[in-house]
Amino acid sequence: MQPGSQEGPEGEADSSMGSQDEQDESIPYSRRDLYEMLLRKQAEFDNARKRMDREKQESRQRLWMDLLQRFLPILDNFDRALSEPSAGSDEPFHRGVALTVQQMKDLLFREGLEEIQATGERFDPHLHEAVETLVVDGLEEGLVLEDLRKGYRFQGQLLRPTLVRVSAKGSDRREGEA
Repeated sequence: MQPGSQEGPEGEADSSMGSQDEQDESIPYSRRDLYEMLLRKQAEFDNARKRMDREKQESRQRLWMDLLQRFLPILDNFDRALSEPSAGSDEPFHRGVALTVQQMKDLLFREGLEEIQATGERFDPHLHEAVETLVVDGLEEGLVLEDLRKGYRFQGQLLRPTLVRVSAKGSDRREGEA
């Protein structure tokens, strides 16, 4: 029989020809094995590419968060300066600084920075840091009374907790009772 011949000595189709690739000793893998290995390698490559993209995104977010944590005290100082009453002669300057600060905030908010609203909300230890509790008649316990320093999230992650004053429940015990 000639190599590559499709017929055996009696003119019948050689049944071993279809499985020749599987039995050839110079190639230890069948076509099916090679195809499955190729699919696995493609999946591994796709997973590695996705992992690199995710790590790149996480690295970019960490850089932003680090930069913003250093920038927030400056923003706080601008807010404090703008909340002070301005002298009459510096009114245009005050307005110009206020517009500049608003532009900076707008830019940061478009990039994913969010202020955490706290006043009047329930105290959340994941978002707020209580620095003082006050007993206030008529208010339930655990309400945020005042923001002492703004808190921020960046793209859904806590960047800095809000420093707050929280309502507390008054003691119902009378003096001398245990």
